[in-house]
Amino acid sequence: MKIRAQLVLACFLLSVLPLSVIVIYSYRSSRSALESAYRKEADAQTRQMDRRLATIRGDLQQRLAEVSALPGGSADRTPDVGNILMTMGDAASLVDSLEIHPMRVAVPAPRTIVHVAVANTPHPGRNAPPGVEEPEPPTPPAQVAEGAGEGADSDVEPADAADPVVIGMPPPPKLPKFTMSAEQRTTINEIATLGAKLGGWQNVSPEDRTATEKKIQQLQKDLNDSLKASQSQWTAHFETAQKEREQYFDVRRQQRDASRRTLEVQQAAAAPAPAPITVGVTIKRDLTEAEKQKLKEADRHASLLFGQRFNVPLRKQGTIVGHISAQVSTQEVVRRVLGVHGDDSDEITFAVDRDNNVYTRNPDDRKTLDRLGITERVLKNKPVNDVKDWIIGLSRDPQSSLRVGVARPVGDNLEELRKTAAKNFGYGIGLIFVALIGIVPIANHMTRDVNLVTRGAERIAQGDLMTRLPVKSNNEIGQLAAAFNRMAQDLSLQQQTIVEQERTRKEQEIQQRILALEYERKSVDLEEARRFQLSMLPKSVPSHGRYDVAVFTLTATEVGGDYYDFHVAGNDVLSVTIGDATGHGAKAGTMVTVIKALFAGYTPEVMPAQFLRDAAEKVKRMDLGRMAMALLLARFENDRLTVASAGMLPAYVHRQGGKIEEVARGATPLGTLGADYHDVSIDLGSGDTVLFMTDGFPELQNESGQQLGYAAAIDEFALAAKGTTADDVIASLSAAAKRWNGERPPNDDVTFVVVRAKSALG
Repeated sequence: MKIRAQLVLACFLLSVLPLSVIVIYSYRSSRSALESAYRKEADAQTRQMDRRLATIRGDLQQRLAEVSALPGGSADRTPDVGNILMTMGDAASLVDSLEIHPMRVAVPAPRTIVHVAVANTPHPGRNAPPGVEEPEPPTPPAQVAEGAGEGADSDVEPADAADPVVIGMPPPPKLPKFTMSAEQRTTINEIATLGAKLGGWQNVSPEDRTATEKKIQQLQKDLNDSLKASQSQWTAHFETAQKEREQYFDVRRQQRDASRRTLEVQQAAAAPAPAPITVGVTIKRDLTEAEKQKLKEADRHASLLFGQRFNVPLRKQGTIVGHISAQVSTQEVVRRVLGVHGDDSDEITFAVDRDNNVYTRNPDDRKTLDRLGITERVLKNKPVNDVKDWIIGLSRDPQSSLRVGVARPVGDNLEELRKTAAKNFGYGIGLIFVALIGIVPIANHMTRDVNLVTRGAERIAQGDLMTRLPVKSNNEIGQLAAAFNRMAQDLSLQQQTIVEQERTRKEQEIQQRILALEYERKSVDLEEARRFQLSMLPKSVPSHGRYDVAVFTLTATEVGGDYYDFHVAGNDVLSVTIGDATGHGAKAGTMVTVIKALFAGYTPEVMPAQFLRDAAEKVKRMDLGRMAMALLLARFENDRLTVASAGMLPAYVHRQGGKIEEVARGATPLGTLGADYHDVSIDLGSGDTVLFMTDGFPELQNESGQQLGYAAAIDEFALAAKGTTADDVIASLSAAAKRWNGERPPNDDVTFVVVRAKSALG
């Protein structure tokens, strides 16, 4: 595969893979966030349904407790109906009937058992929830039975209660809602279809357009007339229902007023008052066995919903005269707990009691739960959080163990999310292909020079050694072309040499001998170069009255790149230089030779920074290519140390108190572009030790390939500086280098120069 194709393919893959990762991550994170939000909302809704159930339970308990405390309305010691309706208030809509169980009472006359029953008419429109059979309402009696019994006594026998009494709780009339008929909706759809047909005017002839417009006008007129008629009819029904509702609440207010007046009269005169108004209330005393059984079944369903039975004692002047219990409307409670089903909501609310009866807002919701398998999972206590495209939240009422839940469909949203991710991926791929159109010419430009080198190599392989390539750039390809030209020239010369050698055997032997001698000469030259490089270094350290000097060097190859030298002037000014040439071998030796020659002409009158600037300028003029030299020059005059550095490590000064200071200012090596060098001066005290070293010591590697490091190198110097003389310091540092590096040759040249200020007594 050509380099151009490889570049295009690499760019394509490097674009597609990150794009795929980003799109997939974005889709998964968005889906997770969406599901989390829906799950939190479902959990919040189930908690809200739990609170509704608790509120209904507490309201019913409170109302029944207030009813149980009402004063008796007749000799049978049971509260009157008006007081009961007034006390129940809004909670009456949750109760189908109230059951009163009077206690048997001992009287002086022959025993007469009084059955006081207040029958309840069923609430219109109430139906049992799915899965639960609604008890049939008891048949209202032909007339309301009145209380009987003379000479009732206040003493209560601990005997069985009499037959129950049932009081019906009538609901308020409901207001009608306006809805369109099926014919009106059909007309609207037909108008919309004809309007869409007119929208495509290019495909409709003028005659059809005129006929269609007339038909739309007629349909709109008929629809307008029909809506007006329906609205008038609905308005009449609404006004009638509104009057009935107002009448209902007027009767309620009359009942409350009558009960309040009755209570005031009883409290003032202690005399019985006429029975309060009980419009819409039915009372039944004698219940059949079937009716009793249905009341028990209703109590059982209420117990499953609330976890308790609503049964409180009736008291009169502190004495229990009976018990009152409420037959809760199961369907109304479920409707309030599960909430009203919105037309624009697809969520399903449901409840499951201890007997695994399932309650939903309508039969369609129950069918959906069964189809998805949610009902079976809930009844078998299986996890419901893995139903595909649905979020289910469940909560359990601690008192009744009623489980309420919310099932919300998220499949459409997830599908839309998937479509959006796919669309974004498609857009990204399109942008990548657009980018590839621009990458192709760039790749052609990058591989143009490679093609030139390839064609040149093919011509040389065919024997055309005079082939030369144009060098059009300074990058790696340009350098390769230049090297190729040199190679072609060398091959041409070698070919000419071989041709000449083939002419005579003698000349060939002579040439081989010459080559052997040349190789031997180069080996000798290399050895001489090594010796010459070592000769560049001082044979001994200078003797100075104020400073003790010691040195150590270890080269990595035959010709090393480290350099050090000394200069002592007549005024006892000691100059020390240390450097590190780039690389090793002959080139490094050449650079050392150049610096040696420059330092040979150094005079102490020239400050170190000025010398480095002059040396940098001279090295540049020599045009030594990429060769460079890091160099540090230190000048010791009396107790003053002046240092200038060209890319070398700083000088380290160990004070008598044990503190180590760095003395230098960073700059670029000699032979590079920079030439900004500065002097840094400090004062030296008696016994202070100065260390100059190359980077070979901190970069020494052990057997594991781990470097010693600059911090460890400074620590070794701090330990070595405790020696008595400069030679002791050098011995300690060289021993540390050997401990770390072992017997292996170092990976770089290692050089130490130690200068110690002698004490006044020394």
